[in-house]
Amino acid sequence: MLNVPSLSHDQIKFLQSIVGDEFVSAKNADLDQHSRDQSFHQAHLPAVVVWPSDTQQVSKVVKFANENLIPVTAWGAGTSIEGNPIPVCGGIVLDVSRMDKILKLYKEDFQVDVQPGIKYKDMNAVLSKQGLFYAPDPG
Repeated sequence: MLNVPSLSHDQIKFLQSIVGDEFVSAKNADLDQHSRDQSFHQAHLPAVVVWPSDTQQVSKVVKFANENLIPVTAWGAGTSIEGNPIPVCGGIVLDVSRMDKILKLYKEDFQVDVQPGIKYKDMNAVLSKQGLFYAPDPG
């Protein structure tokens, strides 16, 4: 199993240059929070957590990770019950919670384009003003 226990100072600085200093963390509390979801699966600590704000930043982080053979695990809200967001190979956790906007609503088609960090209740608060809702909330 590939495991990247830590990133170098230069690697962390490069990630900070992409998303900003305050949106890259190797603090124990952040690593611990992003090491598990709501499943029974064993926790695995990432090397770093990165909070991008747009697709351009995501692309740059993923390109950097690919070039440096660093695993990347996407993180939504951490509510999975299947273990999907657990960074079993360490590396970078890409927390998309800052990407929480509705991009476009197609009311007539009952469709909405959203960023990956939007929460159901927030999306439904906006949709309800149009007489719409998103029903498949597994909670």
